[in-house]
Amino acid sequence: MAIVAESVRRYSTFFRKSQATTVLDYGTGTMRNALYMAEQGFRVFAADLPEQIARLQGCSAVDHVERLMATDELTDSHLNVDLVLSTYVFNIIMESSLRHAYAKNAVANLKPGGYLLMEVRCRQPGAKCGASCEEFFSCAECSKTLTHNELDALLNPHGLRRISHYYRSHAVSAIYQKL
Repeated sequence: MAIVAESVRRYSTFFRKSQATTVLDYGTGTMRNALYMAEQGFRVFAADLPEQIARLQGCSAVDHVERLMATDELTDSHLNVDLVLSTYVFNIIMESSLRHAYAKNAVANLKPGGYLLMEVRCRQPGAKCGASCEEFFSCAECSKTLTHNELDALLNPHGLRRISHYYRSHAVSAIYQKL
């Protein structure tokens, strides 16, 4: 299994203590975070783009989640989960309207008072734009990285308020709560 995201590992105890028992791993990728949360006793739903779901079908990891679903199913799912996990998805989604559609889907599947854990690549001070920016790595002038204030600007209009955040060398993680 791939290594779980640091924010998911770090905050899993907080979520357990907050009685957040149902989880949507939104943008599950290789299911690393979904599997970790399932192993920790959470009830987990996993969602990704239809082409990624097709690649995951038949993998033994699928047996450990409540349901594996394509993102286009989320619009009408209303899963009413306690927690939505999103790790590095906003570093892949560049278009503002798609980011807002993603946030809208996350909120639609989150119960009132539920949490969104968002981890994204953050800006490196003094970095310069260059060839690496074309490959979704970024410098301070690019939109491929985000600060906690930029996350707030994207997520607050969807009825989410930040209750915690922390920076690491290359990432910022923030917990939002649905109002």
